[in-house]
Amino acid sequence: MTICQACTYTGETELSRGHCYVDDHTALLSLHDVTPFFEDDVVTTLDRLSDIGISSLTLLVTPFYHLKKTNVFERGSMFSEYLLSLDLEIALHGYSHITKSGSASEFAGLTTEQATRRMKKSLTMFLRAFDRKPTGFVPPLWSAPPRVDRVARSVGFKYTVREDSVKPLTDSRPCYVAASILSQGTRTIETADAMLEIELGGPLQIGVHPLDHSMNNMINFLTELKDSLGYRFMGYADFISEMS
Repeated sequence: MTICQACTYTGETELSRGHCYVDDHTALLSLHDVTPFFEDDVVTTLDRLSDIGISSLTLLVTPFYHLKKTNVFERGSMFSEYLLSLDLEIALHGYSHITKSGSASEFAGLTTEQATRRMKKSLTMFLRAFDRKPTGFVPPLWSAPPRVDRVARSVGFKYTVREDSVKPLTDSRPCYVAASILSQGTRTIETADAMLEIELGGPLQIGVHPLDHSMNNMINFLTELKDSLGYRFMGYADFISEMS
């Protein structure tokens, strides 16, 4: 599989659909649920990732996590300044990461109008806290309908991520990974569906949760991918920059 750089397609089917694929032995890496609620765990996780030699990833910030005021970022706070000091990409990860029914798939069932309102609220809170715009829009659980791409483009995002695809919003062609692995801070990481692709060195998308460092073997898993299987890790913006 080949990167979208010159958009070398893997076959006639992909060409007709306008698809391309991330390079083999590449994992698009992001830290989900970056919020004051998980402040200590975010810091610990980033330290652990640095310790194993990972320097490119995307921080996914949720500005109003679970609709609790205590989880709102404050401009000039120690945590906000810490995140800005890291020289890592910061993208938007929903608004509250929760629906009225309690589901984490915040954007999956929204109309265009609802998604637009929520995205604009998210941007306002993000700008107030960080005094800069997020790079891209990554919905909770990577779950959102295609219309979210149009909404994200209309408010100035550079890319969206949905399911197994990354879509630069200046280009109509999405780029795909072969498998996605999303941890939610639970005792185990579900990798069974991705094992064949991992053995073949196929491109991956991996979402790390702040609690992983204490709940499961995610850090060891990433270490094995890097040191034993030859994977390199990239944040979304670094990937898009390389493919352009």
